[in-house]
Amino acid sequence: MLEIVRKLARGTAGKVIVGVIVVAFTLGGAFSVVNIVNNSDPVQVNGEGISDVEIQRLVSMRQQQLMQQLGENATPELLNSAFIRQSVINSLINQELQLQASSNLGMAVSPEQVSREITSIPAFQVDGQFDEETYRRVLAQNGYTPNTFRAERASQLRLNQMQTGLVASAFTLDREVDRVAELDNQQREVSYKLFRAEDFVEEVDITDADIQSYYDANSSEFLSDERVQVRFVRLSASDLVPDMVVTEADLEAEYDSYVAEQESDANREVSHILFAEGDDTLAEARSALERLESGESFADLAAELSDDPASADAGGSLGELVEGFYVEEFYQAAMSLTEVGEVSEPVETEFGYHLIRLDSLSSAQITPLADMRDELEQRIKREKAEEEFALVESQLADAAFTSESIEAVSETFGTTVNITDWITRNGNEGVTSDPAFLSTAFSPAVIDEGRISDVVRLDNGDLVVMQLEDYQPEQVQALAEVRDEIEQVLTAEQSRELATAAAEAEIEQVRAEGALPGEGWVEPVVIGRNNSELPADLVNFSFSMPKPNGAALTVDQSRVSEGVYTVAVLDVSSGEPEAEEVDNLSDFLAERHGQTEYQSFFNALRAGADIEIQGQGQAPSQNSPM
Repeated sequence: MLEIVRKLARGTAGKVIVGVIVVAFTLGGAFSVVNIVNNSDPVQVNGEGISDVEIQRLVSMRQQQLMQQLGENATPELLNSAFIRQSVINSLINQELQLQASSNLGMAVSPEQVSREITSIPAFQVDGQFDEETYRRVLAQNGYTPNTFRAERASQLRLNQMQTGLVASAFTLDREVDRVAELDNQQREVSYKLFRAEDFVEEVDITDADIQSYYDANSSEFLSDERVQVRFVRLSASDLVPDMVVTEADLEAEYDSYVAEQESDANREVSHILFAEGDDTLAEARSALERLESGESFADLAAELSDDPASADAGGSLGELVEGFYVEEFYQAAMSLTEVGEVSEPVETEFGYHLIRLDSLSSAQITPLADMRDELEQRIKREKAEEEFALVESQLADAAFTSESIEAVSETFGTTVNITDWITRNGNEGVTSDPAFLSTAFSPAVIDEGRISDVVRLDNGDLVVMQLEDYQPEQVQALAEVRDEIEQVLTAEQSRELATAAAEAEIEQVRAEGALPGEGWVEPVVIGRNNSELPADLVNFSFSMPKPNGAALTVDQSRVSEGVYTVAVLDVSSGEPEAEEVDNLSDFLAERHGQTEYQSFFNALRAGADIEIQGQGQAPSQNSPM
């Protein structure tokens, strides 16, 4: 049905750039922001700008994603690396090129398609049904408004349309399918023998000279971690909560806000009749309103008069009223209806004139003030504490700047000085695992200058200032500290070399005799490429070996983690694929060809594009559309 949505993609002022970094919520697609093009945009793609605001936003999201994926291993150096920014810029360039191409090819999606896409996203559903409150909350948590997210999904659907169309046009030849099916179903009779490195450990002889030589040649492998200890003062807004005073007026105001919010969250379903065509649409709308007031059916008039054919077929029904799905004039008019069955006066929007009817209104669930007093009081105290805490941050910064020691700062705020254990750049716990804390602890201001740090805001909102307690740079560990480690490495290397030598001797014997010795060789077995009973690396190696081609067998060796396999291929036979398998393979190969063709299409877009990046000039070619 025709959704009354704001058309964000009007000219350069509303152009949407689709990002490709996946955030940590399951919306099933990429994300972006509305890009307002101006002359200061740091990236230009065929004359269209990508703003620094957009780049920085996606960089921030990528950093958050890395922190979630890597945890303690997400070091400040990684999170702040230039590579992340360059990767984001390249992704935005590639998406912009594809968006431009989709426009040139006439790709378009309807508002109805976008609405169906959004309401089908599981992250926005409760018990399998689209839920407006969940929708708005999830968007807000990820930095979206309904309009910007809707515009992003429209752009992504347009890209999907272009990609699907180009990929689906590819095809494959029957002889190619037959050849691949034959290879895929091939079977091989194989035997093998494993020479385990651990079986040769007793033959290994590691000398002191061997250990010293390895230590001298690989000293960089034995660096101790750089580590630091700091003294710090930590302040939290929660410390201020008990001292906050809540008046009766505060409680009443907070309760009034709660009531208003509950009432605004009541679910509404609406219908409309749209008058978009004709010489005097306002007069037509007023005439229809008179007919409604005289008792005619809204659904019948919608079917007869509405210029929104999709909703007209449903009696004008638009379903649930969702903020952001409709232009503001329409939404506000619908929200002003308070009685089920009430019909608005003609409402003008960019689409024409509407008569809007309130079809249903769920009752707001409002808890009495007496039952919420304690909850509201704590909420108000937290809010007041946060406001007070905003002032504390500047006071803490002043104290850190003017004090000679962290102890003086502690005395100013009446708190204690904490001392960390030795911490490294990764693998820490508690407050020392916070990226901002860690970055500051290893900063030149703390380590080299020895001064009290600037104020650090932790992920949980707490404030910290710190001063150096002790520092140890990375250094080569003494031989005595790493001797056992070196001996283990050399033992593993030499035992593997002995296993390899034994395997090579076995292979020479097999080749000379043209048959397998019995001892240690596994009874020959026929396997396919998807065999799951043998180790996967053994199966893959067996199918990489040449056929016997008239000889009794072919034999070779493959090094694996536990030692060396000697593998013999005794026979090769072609399998007979099922008809369904051939059909599936044909589809797979056609899709793969389509992807290759789309990659070539994208490469041509990139090669012919005029791309300028501030400070870099012409952008280098990047061959992946994503």
